[in-house]
Order: sequence, then C-alpha cells, then structure tokens
Amino acid sequence: MKKTIYLFILSVGLAAFGPALKDSACAGVDLNKLVVETASITSFKGSWHEIGKQIGKTYPEYIIDFGNTMKIVLIFAGPGHGWTPQTYYEEIRETIPQSIQDHMEGMAEGLAEVRPMSPGTAWDLVLTQNMAIELINMNSNMSDIPSPAAEKVRGCTALAVSSPAGTFLCHNTDANVSGDNINVIMYWEPTDGDDYACITIDPPGWVDVSMGINEKGIGVTLNAGGVHEEARIGMPVNFMLRSVIEHAATLEEAVGAFTGYVESGKFFGPSGEILQIMDLNTGAMAKLEVHSTFVNVIDAAASPYGVNYIASTNHFIGENVDESSSSFMRYSRLLELVNQTKTFDLNACWNVLSDTSGSKASNTTISRVGQENSVATNYGVIFTADGLYYTMGPPHAYRATFGDPPFVSFSRLANSPVASFIALPGSRRITLSWESAPGADITGLYLHRADWQAGTYDIINTAPLQPADRQFEDTGLKNKNRYYYKLEVRYGDGTSTMYGPINATPKLRYAFVPAGKQ
Repeated sequence: MKKTIYLFILSVGLAAFGPALKDSACAGVDLNKLVVETASITSFKGSWHEIGKQIGKTYPEYIIDFGNTMKIVLIFAGPGHGWTPQTYYEEIRETIPQSIQDHMEGMAEGLAEVRPMSPGTAWDLVLTQNMAIELINMNSNMSDIPSPAAEKVRGCTALAVSSPAGTFLCHNTDANVSGDNINVIMYWEPTDGDDYACITIDPPGWVDVSMGINEKGIGVTLNAGGVHEEARIGMPVNFMLRSVIEHAATLEEAVGAFTGYVESGKFFGPSGEILQIMDLNTGAMAKLEVHSTFVNVIDAAASPYGVNYIASTNHFIGENVDESSSSFMRYSRLLELVNQTKTFDLNACWNVLSDTSGSKASNTTISRVGQENSVATNYGVIFTADGLYYTMGPPHAYRATFGDPPFVSFSRLANSPVASFIALPGSRRITLSWESAPGADITGLYLHRADWQAGTYDIINTAPLQPADRQFEDTGLKNKNRYYYKLEVRYGDGTSTMYGPINATPKLRYAFVPAGKQ
C-alpha cells in the first residue's frame, strides 16, 4: 500500500535532520514496538464533521506525529513546482465527496481544541497526510510535474476466499517501523443522510478507507499497484473506497462506483491501486486494477479444491515484473498456498497470512519482517460479515506471542457504552475524560497506564470510578515522557470491555497554555 512508504522515503535524506531521526528510519525492525496485544478501538457517532472532531480529540498525538512526518517526506519526495497539499486539494476539491471534506474539517477543529496550535496549523497537518500520497506519486508523464524523488516500498498482500468453510477477506498491511504501531480500529456511525455504518482499520489521521467493512457486509482492501503512464491529477482511489463503504450494499454497486466514475470522464489520482471488494454475505468478489483513466475488473478464480478466490500483492496482472522482486515472490507463494489448501476456514486464512515460506520472515514472505529499511507487516486483518479478526504486528509473530487473534464485532462497537476517551496533557499531569451512555449496566471504571504502547498497564485509580464520573487527573508525571492509557468498563454480569490505548505527553509549556487551548 503506497501510504506505507513514508519512512523509507524519509531515510534517503535525513542527514540534515539529525541522527535521532536517521536512526529511527534506518534501524532494524523492533518487534517489541510492533507486536501489541490489542489495537486501540473506538466508536464515533454523529455528523461527519462531528465524527472527524471526535477523532481529532481522541488521537491528536498520532495525527500530529504522522502529519509532521509526511511534511518531511514531501521535502524529499514531493513534486515541487508549487505543488503543496493545499494546491492539490483545491485542484480536486469539486470531486471530493462532502462527507470527506466535513470529516477533515472536523478533525482539524478537534485537533486545535486539544493541543496548543492554530486552526490553520491543524488543517495543514490533516490535509498533508491525506493529500501527500498523490503528490509523492506524481510522475514525469504529467505536465510540469517531475518524477518522484525516491523508490517506493510496496509490500501488502491480499486474499479473498469463499468456500464451504466460510467467506473471508484477508490482508497483511506492511510499512516501515520506527515507533508506535499507530493503526487503530474505528467504528463510524454517521447520522448524515442514509450513509452506512462501517469499521475501518488504519492510522486515525486518514479520512479515507483502505481497509474496512460496512453494515451491509461489503468489505474492501487496497494494495499499491504501480505508477502508470496515463496518470492524471484526480481524486485519490481511497476516497472512492470510502464512498463505496458509505453507500454500496452489493458488489455490483461497489464496482460500478469505480467504472462509472472513469466512464463519466473523471480521473483518479496518479497512485495506481489494486482493490479487493467482497460481499461477505454472498461470497461474490472482484479485483479492480484502478488507473487514472480506466479500471480493469478481474473475476474470481477457482482452486483445485473448489475455493473461489482473488489474490493480490503489488503489481498489475500482465505487468512486466522482476521475478526476484518482493511482489512477484509473494504473489507466487500466495497462489501456491491457496492452491494447496483443501479446507479454507478461518485458521487456514491465518496460516496464509502468517506464512514465512518455511524460513525466517523477510521482505519476500507473506508475513513480512524485512532486514532492510525497517519494513514489516504492521497488522493482519480478516473481515467476516460480522466484524473483523486482527493482529497488531506480523501475524506469525503475534500468534507466537499471544495465540489466537482477537475478534471485534459490529454489535459490540455499535452498542459501545463509551462514546469518547480523551487525554489532555498539562505540566506533569494528564487529565483523562470520557463520555458513557446512560442506562448501561456499569459497575465500575478503571484506568490503566503504561510507559509505552506495548508495556505493562497498571490500574491507577485505587477505588472504582462510577458511571457518573467523567474525568480523572493523573498527576506526578514526568514532562516529555509519553504515557498510554486504557479505560476498563466493568459490567454487572462480570464481563468487561477495554478502550484505548490513547496517549499524551506532559510538557512544561502546557502549564502556560490558556484553558481550552490544549
């Protein structure tokens, strides 16, 4: 997936930014930072503007970090010639669905409310991470736009299967590793019009959908396909995927959104993408190779054991691909695994996503841990009609550490008793706040804190917080240290649900920020 190339590109010119950044981009993969037992899982409801605002307030640290990283990437890999995220946005604005524009504007507003920055700075951070990929992929065949400044790492693997044992949409998403695993699971339930609710998994600063499923059972995943000669300036493919998740109830509607768009004379952006779209209720599926000006639709194939499937790595079918490349070798291995699997149930899907070709995980295995450029599988996901299973980190490493991957259901997220969970930093303190739905059978709430994302979380409130409580102040902290929090909600039947982690970093300067501006 092209969105995951940023830290590799960053490594080509970091000398001017100091050894700390360079070490971060070029060091080997640290699985202790990547393999995390549970993802941060949150539910957001309201208008698209309100959903965006809630996300900006919940995940400000990740949005700021990622936005600033992409700014540096554009210094080295952007097209120049006056092209900025804002100019690209203005160029394609009339093609962007209003829900996405509202989402971005809300996110910037929420970000500016909880961190000391101007609305303009917040907007620039949000816009940068949502427009940068198109800027990075502008190529020399586009008028007045130079070739990209760096090679791109593409490493995702996708598989959709329908068999008597089940229907599954599977994906390993690869990226460079330097710090926290910032991918989160979000439930969006919009109240605008008749848009469908959906579950997505990706960094929270992105307003599009790369991996997701809607309430009608339409699942989507995305792989980078390659820069193509007929590239144009246009709407990002991922934005159309989001529109599909919002509005499509059938495979035909989903595919038609893409084919109809280019047939109407409109363009997608320069990032050539490969999509896997599946109706998880019926098993119908299609693979789309999306170029700026046309879309190839590829139907499912059948294995020797009668399993219908589509499989993808990172090249268009028929493209002249180096047989020693990661994409070619992973695709060949993927087809081998599919065609030798007799029963394709959930466990078989995880075995494919966890495969390391009988050796050490590398840049050419399905579950990926590269020895160069710090590349690894950031998460594995399997969508079903009811929700998703996931691993945080390479599936083979996650399963070896934690066992069976967890499942997140639509019903759990749709009926979540916690509507928000926010960490507001001060000097040597962090104020935690949340909203809980009335009527839930909650017997107590407990806050857990850790010094790093994958660390040990200890309960910090000595007595249980009550459903009416909305805030807790954690004091005596060290400035400049990032802290991670989970909120545990315990119910009368003895069960509990964990929310988060979210994080914040106390700093001395926050002591001098006016109330309401941090």
